Amino acid sequence: MTRLFDYQNPVWRFMGRIADIFFLSLLWAVCSLPIVTMGASTTALYYVTLKMVKDKEGYLLKAFWHSFKDNLKTSTGIWCIMLMAGGILGIGYTGVFGRQGELTVMLFWGLTIIFVIYLFVMTLVFPLSARLYAGTGRLLCMAFVTAVRNFSWVMLMVVITLCILAMGIFVFWPLLFLGAGSVAYLHSIILVHIIFPKYGWNN
Repeated sequence: MTRLFDYQNPVWRFMGRIADIFFLSLLWAVCSLPIVTMGASTTALYYVTLKMVKDKEGYLLKAFWHSFKDNLKTSTGIWCIMLMAGGILGIGYTGVFGRQGELTVMLFWGLTIIFVIYLFVMTLVFPLSARLYAGTGRLLCMAFVTAVRNFSWVMLMVVITLCILAMGIFVFWPLLFLGAGSVAYLHSIILVHIIFPKYGWNN
């Protein structure tokens, strides 16, 4: 019975982690409301979840806000670049949609390859921004190179994101309240234990 109320009990630890993820998801949503700050909010989210995986997060709000302020300029620049790139891709797809011809097919597959690269870079660039001090261009290049070198793991990270989003939309909508935090936490497990150690980024 004593073990039941012990905060080190695995059940209590799991429930505490779920509560932390919910709180982080809420923080992320609130700080992303102006849209332009979504990059800084995402970087701050990863900053905390990367620490959570190693049980070094401390006070969640303090850690989140610290990263948000420190990375506001760089992460906002990255986010604006990714938004523009996404917009250009969207315009490209609109241009080939409904058309026929060999050139159109080539353009479609070319855009699809670029879109996959875009998703991979988007998946890695914000956790890299949370972990490393570097300029916007360098972080984008590092995200691309790291994604290429760890293709299968980054693909898994993309699939995790899509699965949680799909489950929240089509199966159990309350999951969306945990969506951002869940995605970042699961990504962080892969990053901390598999990808980052290859480059000494866990130190």
